[in-house]
Amino acid sequence: MADTLAALRSLMASHSPPLNALIVPSEDYHQSEYVSARDKRRDFVSGFTGSAGIALISMNEALLWTDGRYFLQAAQQLSEQWKLMRMGEDPALDIWMADNLPKDAAIGVDPWCISVDTAQKWECTFAKKQQKLVPTARNLVDEVWKNQPPAETNPLIVHPLEFAGRSVADKLKDLRAKLVQEKARAMIITALDEVAWLYNVRGTDVSYSPVVHAFAIVTLNTAFLYVDKRKLSSEANSYMKENGIFVREYGDVSSDTVLLASDQLTPSSADKTPAGLNTETNCGKGTGNGEIQTAEFVNDLIWVDTGACCFALYLKLNADKVLLKQSPLALAKALKNPVEMKGLKNAHIRDGAAVVQYLAWLDRQMQEIYGASGYFAEAESMSKNKLQDLKRLTEVSASDKLEEFRASKEHFRGLSFPTISSVGSNGAIIHYSPEAETCAELDPDQIYLCDSGAQYLDGTTDITRTVHFGKPTPHEKTCYTAVLKGHISLGNARFPNGTNGYALDVLARTPLWKYGLDYRHGTGHGIGSYLNVH
Repeated sequence: MADTLAALRSLMASHSPPLNALIVPSEDYHQSEYVSARDKRRDFVSGFTGSAGIALISMNEALLWTDGRYFLQAAQQLSEQWKLMRMGEDPALDIWMADNLPKDAAIGVDPWCISVDTAQKWECTFAKKQQKLVPTARNLVDEVWKNQPPAETNPLIVHPLEFAGRSVADKLKDLRAKLVQEKARAMIITALDEVAWLYNVRGTDVSYSPVVHAFAIVTLNTAFLYVDKRKLSSEANSYMKENGIFVREYGDVSSDTVLLASDQLTPSSADKTPAGLNTETNCGKGTGNGEIQTAEFVNDLIWVDTGACCFALYLKLNADKVLLKQSPLALAKALKNPVEMKGLKNAHIRDGAAVVQYLAWLDRQMQEIYGASGYFAEAESMSKNKLQDLKRLTEVSASDKLEEFRASKEHFRGLSFPTISSVGSNGAIIHYSPEAETCAELDPDQIYLCDSGAQYLDGTTDITRTVHFGKPTPHEKTCYTAVLKGHISLGNARFPNGTNGYALDVLARTPLWKYGLDYRHGTGHGIGSYLNVH
């Protein structure tokens, strides 16, 4: 760790201009919450493995900011060379930099790994001290990461219409109607789940999230996909052609964004013209990929989602010709169509069955191995010799058994996030991830929390269950009952159309607040349709 920091500081000193500090975000080029092994740069430099956090390296300090979900985990994983900064308690990253770095300081960051709104917020804060955000031409962490994993080259997978529920043409038509409404002529789509949802494709480039590393650009009469072409089979290429999608190499999104800014982005002679797509005019009349007639409109803006689009692509556009607004695909993707709704329910039925099978199995194991009183049913008495032959259960071996039950279900494609199988105090580490070498053994006298989920072709799941196979303490009963009361209160709520989730959040917390208790995370979240668990 010390060698990594020293190497980075050497690169910072030799950079033009010299950098007073370097920011290392958690995100990849698509602002993803969960990233591939190659993109875990913050993890590499700091040793902290949580999904959320941001590192700052100056010439004499190394600090890591993370939210309340990870306070305990970060405190355990960070070495003495790092200082933990608790979001919501310590000064925010940009405030700390403005207050602690020199006037006129140059603060470096890879512009591909931060969003437009984050970059603009920082620039506004830095301006007060004449400090400047410096987009680096290359990622400095990559320069010192000698054994950095290679880029993924897994196959792109076409997601069948029987599971997607809506065709690419329909989705493109709706998107283009939004473009016309906002007087935009194109949109750059960078969020991996939005690209996957729009084009009805999936992949395995990121563990637990069935997405493929790709960008998309959609204009009023063309649609482009930017992806490593080695990932496309002949069937996938045919699918793209049938849907009027031009495929370009992943890295071409940079030069094509420049062309888009000057209204010169068109399919080249190297591109195979998709069947039925008219490339001679801007007045397509519904040729199979959702084109709309554009002659009567004056559309001059390029739409980018400020929270998802990377700063690097934004810098290639004309700032006065950019529409900075949340992607229209975010809500369209969140509102499940009837096919997706049916799949969601079916996936949860199968997944629920797997979890019940697991809990019943675990209950019997706890009785047989540890002599627990039992939760579901009483076990038959066993001889001492047989008890000695039984293998002890750990957080990891138990979660592996749960995965076995899930794997036996129809359409199973893997887990939706690392299973949080946690005994006793480990359950307080919100995104706890047990390791086989160091994990705890199950104990009938301690709470067992299992937060887990799976990916199925027809839906994604996330389910948490907290059980006790012995006798809970009065405090444990009080906490559990308060959480249950909050769930019931939230579930029984009637509210006006248009009410936001955070307006109802108090209903879930009030029973806990009465005891001076709370939890450092949200109450719930949306789930993708065979996509991201968040």
